[in-house]
Amino acid sequence: MRHPRLRLWLWACAATVLLAAGGSAGAESPVIRPDTGEAVPFARMIDDLAAADVVLVGERHDDHAQHWVQGQVISGLLGRGPVALGLEAFASGKDEQLDRWRQGRFDSWLRFLEAVDWFRHWGVAPGLYRPLLQTARRHRLPLAGMNVPRAWISRIARQGLGALSQAQRRRIGPVAQAPEAYAEALRESLAEHDGGGSASGFIAAQTAWDAAMAGALLDLRADHPRAVTVGLAGTGHIRGGHGIPHQLKQRRADLTVRTVMPYDPENGAPDPGDADYAWAVAPERAPEPVRIGAELGQAGEAEGIPVAGVRGGHPGPEAGLREGDRILAVDGEAVGSATALIYRIRRHRWGGCLRLRIQRGDAEKALTVPLNRPPKAGR
Repeated sequence: MRHPRLRLWLWACAATVLLAAGGSAGAESPVIRPDTGEAVPFARMIDDLAAADVVLVGERHDDHAQHWVQGQVISGLLGRGPVALGLEAFASGKDEQLDRWRQGRFDSWLRFLEAVDWFRHWGVAPGLYRPLLQTARRHRLPLAGMNVPRAWISRIARQGLGALSQAQRRRIGPVAQAPEAYAEALRESLAEHDGGGSASGFIAAQTAWDAAMAGALLDLRADHPRAVTVGLAGTGHIRGGHGIPHQLKQRRADLTVRTVMPYDPENGAPDPGDADYAWAVAPERAPEPVRIGAELGQAGEAEGIPVAGVRGGHPGPEAGLREGDRILAVDGEAVGSATALIYRIRRHRWGGCLRLRIQRGDAEKALTVPLNRPPKAGR
């Protein structure tokens, strides 16, 4: 896997090359217009995106290659003018921490992850987003979280929007009715992946989620009206002009919104209408994260992180980790937060091993933990 700094340098170089080649006759382009199948030079796409008010770029959250595409779009737009960036990966309540990151006020990547409580609120490997955030910091891009807490979305699915507090409903804002094509796609997704729960509740929750992210982008645009507002979100939230694009247009019919959808060419090109632009890129998925099977309690004044429970068959308990232990260090590095503990565990890969220093009662112990994958990996 490429080092993050090398990846960032490669992103910048690639965007420069794409812009230079974009206007050349016969230059190959991975970008197409799904409506026509026409290949579009990168520079021509960027010209069009730079004239928009809001640009939405989809992602598969665990795919480095699709985040690379997002980085290319941002780099290309930066060559045309100012950019403001919204990310689904962060809740809107984390905007202060994002602004501190933009200003270079964190002394380490881990300190930033702790400040945003990364693994509790998002959980995908943070290295997937690091090059994007480094680009944002280097160019001092205004940053905003687009997301809302998952608990809100779950509550809407079970009990409806009225189950939220007035302040929570205000954060989500007006929710436009889902287009029937989107509602049908959500019904099919529910049947395929879950098979339970209320279809109407699922649709209401997803639509409110889209509306909340659209509202965050509108707020970002209001704060930075001269910039192109770029939103990075899961492809399901932008496909077909539904989801976030629909909620944006319902609130502001005058907005020019463009969508870019990275896709795996092995799965075929997107359907007409899926996006304004589609970018073919071979997948580069992040490895499945290591989970040792420890339920973590809240860090207190005592040293280390308490183990509130363990899951049988997982590496931790198989190596002797017990409920009531406190994990003090991973591979000799002290851990002062659950974020630091998970981060250091997930630097490993299945099939390797790690070392834990724990406290059990009044005694300290060292555990060697072989990272044998359990039948069904869980945290």
